[in-house]
Amino acid sequence: MAKYTTATVSQRRDQFLSSWQEFAPDVTFAGISLAQFEEESKKPLDVRKDMADATTKLKGLMLKRDKADASLNDEVILIAHAIRGNPEFGEDCEFYRSLGFIPKSERKKATQGRKKAAPDAATVEPPAANAA
Repeated sequence: MAKYTTATVSQRRDQFLSSWQEFAPDVTFAGISLAQFEEESKKPLDVRKDMADATTKLKGLMLKRDKADASLNDEVILIAHAIRGNPEFGEDCEFYRSLGFIPKSERKKATQGRKKAAPDAATVEPPAANAA
């Protein structure tokens, strides 16, 4: 077996058990009886089941974490708005800046872009005719 996967290991285990039960149920190979092999060969399958269970639990915990993060983000935004709206602090205070926000006095002013005048129809030259 070059590549060990759940399917191939499980299939090989089933094949060994079936053949051993059919052709030599009372014979011991390499000091291992059929019952011992059956018990020992369950270990990798049990570990894979435990891993699948842990993966399922991890996915649930990840969803729980994402919901907690979203809730915390909403709370942080609510607090930031409360700081901005508080007359003792406002959106131009040191506290507001220390929280990672840009105070009002440090914000760049929005610039109005110049609108280009529409070209005059009389000054636009028509495209040259294709001399073919």
